Amino acid sequence: MTTAGKTGPRLFSLLLGLLCFLIAPCEGKAQSQSSYTVHDSLRIFEILDRSDKHANVSEYDTALSLATQMLNFCIQKKFLRGEAHSRIKIADFLLARKQLKNVAYHDSLSLLAGLQLKDSLLIGLSYYQLGLLASYQQRFTEANELFNKALDIHFEKAQGTTTAVIYNDIGYTYGQMGNLEKSLDWLMKALRLYDVIGDQWGMAQTLNNIATTLNDAGRQKESLPYFNRSIEIREKIGNKMGLSFTYNNAAQVYMTLDSLDKAEDYQRKGLYYAEMSGEVRNMMHSYLTMALLLNRRKKNAEALEFEKKAIELLETKIDDPAQLSRRYIAAAILSGAIKDSIGAEQYFKKAQDLSLAINNKFNLRDINLHKAIFYKNYKDFYNAYESYKAYIVYRDSIVNSETLAKIADIETKYETEKKDRAIQQLNAEQKIKQLELEKQKAIIARNMLEAKRKQDEIDLLVRSAELQELRIKQQDEELEKSLLLAQTKEQQLKLAEKEKLLKEEQLQNQKQLRNGLIAGTILIIILAVVLFNRFQLKKKLEQQKALQQVRNNIAKDLHDEIGSTLTSINILSKVSRKSLEKDLAKSSVYIDKITEQSQNIQQAMSDIVWAIRPDNDLMENMLVRMREYVSHTLELKNINTRFEVSGGILQLPLAMQQRRDLFLIFKEAINNAAKYSGAEQVTIQLGRQDDQIQLVIKDNGVGFDTGRTTSSSGLKNMHERAAALGGNLTIRSIPGKGTQISLLFPAVA
Repeated sequence: MTTAGKTGPRLFSLLLGLLCFLIAPCEGKAQSQSSYTVHDSLRIFEILDRSDKHANVSEYDTALSLATQMLNFCIQKKFLRGEAHSRIKIADFLLARKQLKNVAYHDSLSLLAGLQLKDSLLIGLSYYQLGLLASYQQRFTEANELFNKALDIHFEKAQGTTTAVIYNDIGYTYGQMGNLEKSLDWLMKALRLYDVIGDQWGMAQTLNNIATTLNDAGRQKESLPYFNRSIEIREKIGNKMGLSFTYNNAAQVYMTLDSLDKAEDYQRKGLYYAEMSGEVRNMMHSYLTMALLLNRRKKNAEALEFEKKAIELLETKIDDPAQLSRRYIAAAILSGAIKDSIGAEQYFKKAQDLSLAINNKFNLRDINLHKAIFYKNYKDFYNAYESYKAYIVYRDSIVNSETLAKIADIETKYETEKKDRAIQQLNAEQKIKQLELEKQKAIIARNMLEAKRKQDEIDLLVRSAELQELRIKQQDEELEKSLLLAQTKEQQLKLAEKEKLLKEEQLQNQKQLRNGLIAGTILIIILAVVLFNRFQLKKKLEQQKALQQVRNNIAKDLHDEIGSTLTSINILSKVSRKSLEKDLAKSSVYIDKITEQSQNIQQAMSDIVWAIRPDNDLMENMLVRMREYVSHTLELKNINTRFEVSGGILQLPLAMQQRRDLFLIFKEAINNAAKYSGAEQVTIQLGRQDDQIQLVIKDNGVGFDTGRTTSSSGLKNMHERAAALGGNLTIRSIPGKGTQISLLFPAVA
């Protein structure tokens, strides 16, 4: 769902602000030194209106510059109401650019001015802006509280465009919180108000949001009439950009319903309007969505053509080298799918050269992973192995860099915040001193009303300072927690480095063993007399090797699953001991975490014991364990589950390490669905494709951006275990449209 709370509040505040400028050019005794005129008010309105026009076409630098000019002008003229409106504009533009650092500062000062002037519009707008900030920071409960304050103070009575926008934003936040029923209630309120005031633009946006919310709730068929109503209105008012978005959203719903013909029809219409709008980024995203749809329809050649169109825009009109590199990767994968090995290698080279030029390690990691899969499919095992080694190098490098960067960012943030606090505190102290002097002057002049107003301002600043001190304490606690987590991560990296060296040593030993076996084979051929004895010796060595491999796998599982957990328990115990004397509540939290980690160890031991038992070597036994885990994990959370199992697969054998890796991939996928998906339905499919076993897990949850989550340790482990199975793991997810995880690996002969 997208929020529509950007343009509306700007225009509304400016129109009402103009009225305020015209009817109240002076602020009474509190502004007796003011030097502004009605002409100044008109100038301020004109320039703020101009800043809005620049913001509406994404020219935020110009918009910010104009609003800042007006802020300085109003401060010079001692025009408090104009200053407050200018600060609201600045905060709005900063939000649009996602530069959140100074938003709260400007909004708080505008709120202070509104309280001083007893201006309900200013107070309401300030609370609304603070609510938007909280929403951007994913503090949705706080955001709704601030939105409701804005309604109570001014906008519930005003019942205009801004009121409808706030209704829409409250609906959006409830949707993000997973409360889809309340989300729909507020969106419907927004829709009714837009209808009453005749705002077709707002109606179309809200209809799109309602449809998106219904889709998120798994009510795809119900969402389609709202999408179509939004399309009808947008076609009427000529909103080409909006038509592109709505057609694309509806196409994704039809994809979910497996109505691929209808999905393609809507997507092509969305693409048509995107091209008509001429907005290149919208065109690029439409090309990419069309490529995704065609790929799903197994029309890989057509999908590749749309990827090429997106690439052309990125090469000529859009300066986004990281995105261009990712499109080269996608084009390489599609080229490989249509057996164009030369084209695939060319695109891989372009992606690699560009990623090296911009030093994008994330893309370099993904390039080498997909190259490894590509070469494996073409039986080029040497290049597949070399590419996979490069993938491991970039993956580990990213983990190390992220940890160091996180520690540095925490320290920088802490120092910056300390400086900002000092400046804010100094400004507040100076303001309080000034107000004390003005209060004394008022007392001397026997103006007790003015003296009380000054005292109220002083009290407000003092309360603000107290709140700031509370926030500082909370931030310090968060910093301490972040540093502890960073230190833990650093310890884990050291362990990972040791494991890497051990694996390299094991590979060298395996190479030596392979050479020895070749020499032994030649010797057996030469020495036919002792053929039987040599055969027996070879058999014994293989048995010992297999036994050693079992021991190594068990040792690795104990180290990976239990060792790291024990390290975490050790750290938590130390922290809890330190906190016990200071904060019993915090100590209790740490003890709860220790209990949780202990339970995880028990579960890990159970998984290991189950995997090594020889009587669990059939797929039938694996299915029983899968059903048990689902009942404990999903069904207890009231998530509906459905198993679809083909009969011919139940008697297939599974080697010990196979069933271990398969179950851990399944376990991670189910845990992710339970914790993060917000799904109501999870479907598990287990079947066979030729000589391969296929596992598919799909949900109707919130989905996620796969391009931003590739650094997740859980997803990395799933890919590594799939590689160990000799198989391929694919993850397809669209935000708001659910997730599908597919695993394909060879069955035991």
